[in-house]
Amino acid sequence: MGLKVWKMFNEIKNMKELGLKKSQISRYLDLDYGTVSKYWNMSAEEFGKMMEGRKHKKKKLDKYESEIVGWLRDFPDMSSSQILDWLKERYGNIQCTDRSVRNYVKYIREKYYIPKIKYTRQYEAVPELPMGYQAQVDFGEIWLKDIEGKRVKVYAFAMVLTHSRMKYAYWQDKPFTTSDFIKAHTKAFEYFRGKTQEIVYDQDRLLAVDENYGDIIFTEEFQNFKDLMKIRVRMCRGYDPESKGKIEAVVKYLKYNFANHRTFTNIDDFNRSCLLWLERTGNANVHGTTKKIPKEVYTTEKEYLLPVTETFVNSSPNTILTYTVRKDNTVSYKQNRYQVPKSTYEPGKKVGITNLDGVIKIVDNDSGEIIVEHKECILKGRLIKLDHPERDKTSKIDKLYNDTLNELNNSDKARYFLYSISTEKPRYIRDQYSLICKVCKATEDELIEKSLEYCIERELFSAVSFKDTIEFLSEKYKLQESQKSENRSTENIPSIPQKYNIKTQVRDTSEYVKALEG
Repeated sequence: MGLKVWKMFNEIKNMKELGLKKSQISRYLDLDYGTVSKYWNMSAEEFGKMMEGRKHKKKKLDKYESEIVGWLRDFPDMSSSQILDWLKERYGNIQCTDRSVRNYVKYIREKYYIPKIKYTRQYEAVPELPMGYQAQVDFGEIWLKDIEGKRVKVYAFAMVLTHSRMKYAYWQDKPFTTSDFIKAHTKAFEYFRGKTQEIVYDQDRLLAVDENYGDIIFTEEFQNFKDLMKIRVRMCRGYDPESKGKIEAVVKYLKYNFANHRTFTNIDDFNRSCLLWLERTGNANVHGTTKKIPKEVYTTEKEYLLPVTETFVNSSPNTILTYTVRKDNTVSYKQNRYQVPKSTYEPGKKVGITNLDGVIKIVDNDSGEIIVEHKECILKGRLIKLDHPERDKTSKIDKLYNDTLNELNNSDKARYFLYSISTEKPRYIRDQYSLICKVCKATEDELIEKSLEYCIERELFSAVSFKDTIEFLSEKYKLQESQKSENRSTENIPSIPQKYNIKTQVRDTSEYVKALEG
């Protein structure tokens, strides 16, 4: 460093003696104009004293010197950014720029002769994608040492939002299974508070079992998850920087800035430490390519993320399994038969089952809605019935139908409307009819009739649509009445009755001229 600065100083002096101007020297040596001005009138003796003073100048990071030296000796490949993160982790917010840390680490390496081992990998630039469009997912693994000095391998799941570069990571002390992989997605979606339209994956055995003429054949469990979440999946080859270069950079960042050289205690503490690292470093530092801070860009991008199916979020993803509905409207699960509502069965009909804290939820794979809930039976070979089987409900539903029909004025339109609802929503007839009854009790007959016509014309066959229509038309009629009232008030202004046939006299202008002349 010292020789390079002396060389620069001598070049400035030599060019000055040749008669060149400051601006010319600045351009020729590619130096800042202020730097040239600083040394313009400085003598060699003054410059030497300045350089000597720099050697003894106290640096901000000097108080951490012995600790940094220890880290670099133990881990020669340690980066300056990881050193800064470790300092923040131990001492809070360090008032020091990234550049200052890089320079200080370089100074320490030169002072103590600790060269850095470099690893080079090539990436390709790709166009930026819109907000909320894509996320990328990949795995990583790294060997660490525990408190006893034994080697421990940990495994990482990483997801990054492609636009904002907002990152999430989840670690395990065992290899990921498909169930673990789905569980990690749950945590990632909760962290991001939504999901993207598309997710890019490596062609991993956890997701795909085969490739048939370009069509990916997914593992059964991942296919169920994919169908339930309604996500668009794109698979790429093992090394495809154009497709997933961003996530590969994230995995590298996780391994060598967060995990590398860290002492492993237990996986829960490791994940907690990782979340703190994401907050202070992983998502808080300016991104090298975008020149933006990921978590600041994310505040806008999160508005573009799609909501996650509530059924999925509230369930334990490592118990999402697919089962076939039997002809007797039961599902066999753990050597027991769980009853589902009548008419659930169709040839080949499959449902999802989640088991969370002893509560079994049977989920419609197409809509994501919960069909029924049961308490888990710990015995074997039992039939777990619905609390209110269909055959016991029939008479009650018939009565509810008649009550609803009467509330709708017992017309042919009402019969058609209720029949259409029962066809489209056979498993939710009770809820549908009950809501219609409740709404009608507080509504005038004329408005009920208008709302019924409105829904039938537009094929809106649901209780919620009927309720919304009543509210919409009610507001519309109120507005019309208000406008009519205003018009009536304008018409009521008193005027001269026509029967008096009064006409205003029109004078000739000459009369006004005479009056003015006196």
